[in-house]
Amino acid sequence: MKKILLFFLVFLSSIGIILYTHQNGLASEKKQIVITSDTLLAGMISSLLPKEGYSVEAILPPDQCPGHYDIKIKDIEKIKHSHLIVSFKGMPFLNDSAFKDKKRLFVDSRCHNWMSPDYYEKGLNEVGEMLKNHFQKDAPTIEKLKAEELKRLKVAIGNLKRLIEDNSLPGKKVIASSMQKEPLEWMGFIVVAQYGRQESLSTKDIIRLTKTGKTEGVVCVVDNLQSGPEVGKSIAEALKIPHVILTNFPSEKGYIETLKENVLTILNALKRQ
Repeated sequence: MKKILLFFLVFLSSIGIILYTHQNGLASEKKQIVITSDTLLAGMISSLLPKEGYSVEAILPPDQCPGHYDIKIKDIEKIKHSHLIVSFKGMPFLNDSAFKDKKRLFVDSRCHNWMSPDYYEKGLNEVGEMLKNHFQKDAPTIEKLKAEELKRLKVAIGNLKRLIEDNSLPGKKVIASSMQKEPLEWMGFIVVAQYGRQESLSTKDIIRLTKTGKTEGVVCVVDNLQSGPEVGKSIAEALKIPHVILTNFPSEKGYIETLKENVLTILNALKRQ
């Protein structure tokens, strides 16, 4: 009797496992999983794909440098279950050999910073076309969502431009990380000198940049969060001007909100001067 009961319990357990696996399999198949290299592409692609059919997630955390990021086991698990990987060319943590069996789309930034709205808008159009070609059945929806996102972007940029002009930011001179040059120029600043990562900056470079800052009358020194938030601090201290840190990738709030926060960060720093 005990053997029969044991057999019956094992049988029921097996049925439960089969049903659970089947149900979870069906649930995961409902959405196409798209993994991106970073939050900029993740946000962009999320705005272009219908939410009921796709799940989009980034690998690189927004505060991390792509050049220094080591891929984690959890990242590999995400990629293993994905239907598509979309990444900027040259991301070292997503090399071809590691994920060669996965479907991939490579985006060429052409060495531009897509946090600058001019390049973000171009990128939105470019990535939209790539997605339409890859997910052809949803191409009309992707085109519709792209038009809606471009409209939202236009309104947000217009509001930020007015804020920038009302506070007389255009024409002011700054020294900045090379990674922030294009977003700062979009804000109207004149970048009189730029620098790279901490490891590439010598004492001689710091002296030269400080001298340039004095000569040009710069109003602040702007660092890039991901490539080194303290690189320009000593220059700013020597010049007795604000040291500002801007982000190169959108936070969880999204591109438009992060762009706004970058503008407000530098604006508030200058107001406190």
